Amino acid sequence: MKLTIDHKNYEPGNLVSKRTAARGIIRRGEDWLIIFSKYGDYKFPGGGMENGESLEETLIREVKEETGYQVIKESIRKYGQVLERRKGEGSSILEMDSYYYVCDIREEAGERNLDEYEKEYDYQIVWIPLKEALENNNRIIGKKECPWAAREAKVMELMIEKDS
Repeated sequence: MKLTIDHKNYEPGNLVSKRTAARGIIRRGEDWLIIFSKYGDYKFPGGGMENGESLEETLIREVKEETGYQVIKESIRKYGQVLERRKGEGSSILEMDSYYYVCDIREEAGERNLDEYEKEYDYQIVWIPLKEALENNNRIIGKKECPWAAREAKVMELMIEKDS
C-alpha cells in the first residue's frame, strides 16, 4: 500500500517541513491497539523519527512511549506508506511520510512516556474493533485538533477492505 493524501489546506509556495514517522498496527482477536484522544480521534501508535534512528527503531520506541507495550522486533512486517501534505505550523506546509508496520507486542504493558502534547491530548490506550474506530474518525475529519484523522481513517478503511 502506498497512498498520497493532500489536504490542500495550505498556501502553495510556502516553506515545506518534512517529517518521517513509523506507526504500529497491532491486533488481538477482533480488537486493535489504538490511541484515543480527548478530541475523539483514534490513531495507530507511533510517531516521528529521531536523528540516527531507523524506521524499526522509531516504531519500537514510539509504541513503547505511547502504549507501554514492547514490540517484538522479529514480528515487524511492512504494511505500507502514506505521504500526507497539509498545513503545518504557522504558514508552513507539512509533508508527513508515515510508514505503517504490522507487529506483535509482549503481553504485559510497562510504563508509558508521553511527551507534552500527548499529555495535553490525554492519550488513552484502547483495544477496539477497527470498524468502530473508522466510523468515529470519519465523523471528526476536518477537526483542527486532529488533522491526522483523515490519514488514519484511510488506512483503517483499506485494512477493513483487505480483511473482508
